[in-house]
Amino acid sequence: MNKFLRIFGVLILLFSFSQAKAGEKIVVIDIGHGGKDSGFEYNGLLEKDLTLEIAQKIQSLSVDSEIKILFSRDSDDFISLEDRVKYIHSLNPDLVISLHINSDSDERTNGFDIFISPQNSKIEDSKMLALQLQSSLSQEFTVNGVKEVNFYLLKNINNPVVTIEMGYLSNLGNRDLLTSERGQHAIAEAIFNAIK
Repeated sequence: MNKFLRIFGVLILLFSFSQAKAGEKIVVIDIGHGGKDSGFEYNGLLEKDLTLEIAQKIQSLSVDSEIKILFSRDSDDFISLEDRVKYIHSLNPDLVISLHINSDSDERTNGFDIFISPQNSKIEDSKMLALQLQSSLSQEFTVNGVKEVNFYLLKNINNPVVTIEMGYLSNLGNRDLLTSERGQHAIAEAIFNAIK
């Protein structure tokens, strides 16, 4: 009898969990770099820190919405690309957005870049996501278009996936945007508006 009650209890919990998630869109934000991999650095500003800060602002916008935002990392940890892909596959999300920040030897280079991979198994859905992001971001920022590349993450994730390079740390205007509360919130809002 006790065994039956335990099994029944587990089934009830599973049913409750599935009911709570019905209709919810799962979005994974892959937060670039982390731990020993700082990404680009400019006068003490680290790409790995800024991507995490912006991701957290996107997640805060999803409260009370039908979008559940999960992170590939939520602290300053190094996670290999292979482990990121495995983890994302275990979640089987509706969308994946990988956040990065660029840099260039020419300090005039600026703007957002959006990348997709033609080798991604959901390339048409990835294109649609990229165009939605381009439309939303371009209302506030310079967007240099959607480009095709074969980054490891983009070609190996079996879900619609894009990478966004959110401006250039090497550019003064972009740097001010990326490091200010106002700028980070504006970026987060534009990304969230594209996926909601």
